Amino acid sequence: MATLGNIRNRSGLLFAVIGIAMLAFILGDFMQSQRSGGGISNTIGEVSNEEISRIIFEQKVQETIDNWKVQNSQQQVLTQQIISSLRDQTWNQYIKDVIMSKEYNALGIDISDDEFFESLQGSNVHPEISNVPSFQNNETGDFDRTKVLAYLKQIDQDPSGEARQRWLKFQTYLIDLLKNAKYNALVNNAMYVTKKEAQINFTEESQKSIFNYVAIPYNSIEDSLINISEEDINKYYKENIDQYKQETSKDLDFVTFTVVPSEEDDAYAKSSINDLKKDLADYEDYELMAKRYSDNQISNFAFIKKNDLKEKEWVDLFEMNVGSVIGPYEVNTSTYRIAKLAAKEYRPDSVEARHILISPTQEMDLDSVNNRIDLIKKQIESGADFGKLAELNSEDRGSAIKDGNLGWFTEGSMVKEFNDICFTSKKGKLNIVQTQFGVHLVQVTGISKKVQKAKIVYLDRNVDASSDTYTNFYSQAAQFTSRILNEGISFDSVVSEQNLLKRSDVNITHDKKQITGVPNSREIVRWMNKSNVGDVSSVFQFDNLYVVGVITDSRSEKDPIALENVKDEIIIKLKKQKKTEYLTEKINMKTEITLEDIAEKYNSNVILQKRATLGNLSIEGIGYDPVLLGTIFSLNEDDISPPVSGNSSIYIVKLINRDELILDNDLTQKKSSMQNSLTAYSTRLSYEVLKEIANIKDNRSDFY
Repeated sequence: MATLGNIRNRSGLLFAVIGIAMLAFILGDFMQSQRSGGGISNTIGEVSNEEISRIIFEQKVQETIDNWKVQNSQQQVLTQQIISSLRDQTWNQYIKDVIMSKEYNALGIDISDDEFFESLQGSNVHPEISNVPSFQNNETGDFDRTKVLAYLKQIDQDPSGEARQRWLKFQTYLIDLLKNAKYNALVNNAMYVTKKEAQINFTEESQKSIFNYVAIPYNSIEDSLINISEEDINKYYKENIDQYKQETSKDLDFVTFTVVPSEEDDAYAKSSINDLKKDLADYEDYELMAKRYSDNQISNFAFIKKNDLKEKEWVDLFEMNVGSVIGPYEVNTSTYRIAKLAAKEYRPDSVEARHILISPTQEMDLDSVNNRIDLIKKQIESGADFGKLAELNSEDRGSAIKDGNLGWFTEGSMVKEFNDICFTSKKGKLNIVQTQFGVHLVQVTGISKKVQKAKIVYLDRNVDASSDTYTNFYSQAAQFTSRILNEGISFDSVVSEQNLLKRSDVNITHDKKQITGVPNSREIVRWMNKSNVGDVSSVFQFDNLYVVGVITDSRSEKDPIALENVKDEIIIKLKKQKKTEYLTEKINMKTEITLEDIAEKYNSNVILQKRATLGNLSIEGIGYDPVLLGTIFSLNEDDISPPVSGNSSIYIVKLINRDELILDNDLTQKKSSMQNSLTAYSTRLSYEVLKEIANIKDNRSDFY
């Protein structure tokens, strides 16, 4: 759920003035409206024995997508990957809402009308309300209760009912925040740190052990000196079987048929763009022509100096007469272009400008914005300071804090409308221009020397595969499948026969988004979920790829990872164990031993005066090794440890000194710090525990 600030931006509601009595009326009505429910259709999952309707879930997903579109309308393209991410986000929030709602009911947690009223305009207004700019005083920035009341009155003046619905959504969101705050307070207050716990934690962090050690790398002991039998491997595997759990998954071999344009497609693209040359030469509205006929819809036809031209064809065109058209020529292997010299002028090389930007909102339409800009313009013409007005009014905060200054910029750096007004204006003149960002009051403050520039317009035509080309590649894929299904030839044999590249993906779980190397291929994963080892797929199409796959292996979460798949890993662990045991036996053969003796015998060195604390599992000079750390703190002064199997070496440690245990210190600060950490941890962990016992069943992979 978005914050109210975002809801305001999306809904476009006008915030107006109302009295407190109206608020009480609206609150009573709204609080009752929260108790309605919806029907259940086919289920997409289950949580806490409650079925999740696919229809309701998809409605929530669509709401999430709509919100995303509003926030990212000019920044990002809504791809399948983003949709999948938004669907996951919606699922997680839905699950949390259900779980926490049941927990609130079980604990009797609720929000009264008085509490909700307090959060809106009482002495302890919720930050989700007080931080909304539209609820703040325009001059001081302080929270203004009258603006909240004004907003609530305006809701029922919207004949469409959309304003009311948006408020209801926000109210649900705010009530949930208030309930969650109560719940967290209950959990947090149940957490307590005793003096003994604080003492232990203080000791772990402060008490240091000083030690010397010898590190003997495992590879310095020959493998021939130890023996690892099949019985050892099987025993280790059985004793540690819990380490080898696995998810249900399958393996896939597949081939792809990549659709590439044919020679006919290339010739058609070149011919079709060539047919537009005369129209481009004669047609004056080249902007409209580009929108209608060019495959490149992000073209920016700016004036450019000859030295800045990036295409050699344009350098030649620069010297031709205005109106000349060249092409078609290849921009790259998949694009043809025709270009026209539309104009040639002497224009500033660069300009310096400042501006004030005001954007329309649902509370202030375009006419109101223009009126406000006109008023600011008149103020400046009457002697007001441009910089101060920019700081107070401009929505481009990056330039507003610099008196509206944008600095020097070259042609083509700004959006077209803004660019054109700046590079044709006289220095000091105030101009008003509208762009995609809003309405600007612009003043050019500096103009460089004029140079000759040309405006080159162009149309592009991409070489795309035709339907006939797609049909041809689909036929190849279908014939591949037919050889397997109808003639009984194995997948690998047909791959070899047709000289194709076989690709593989392994450990594909039911919820994997796509097979490796094939974008947007969730559909083939869904097919795998319902198929068995040996099954061959039909022909799948993903963008310009046709894919045929065969399931080669499967694993069940009920079974551990097969021994043969972890055997090498087990052997490595057993080697460490056996070599440590071997070294222990050798060292114990002597009645007296020193670190220097061990270092000399095994061609190593004694490392001196290293520090360790129990509060840090990473040991100075060694790294993360909790087993070795425990060994160090189990020793008494001057004790030498037996060989300890570390991550990369076998260690023999001698304790030199350990700090005295401090018991009379003031633990108030330590207890407070631990309490804060425990509180934050418990709040997060409490939900994870509730989630674990909610018996969540996720059937989304059957639908998406």
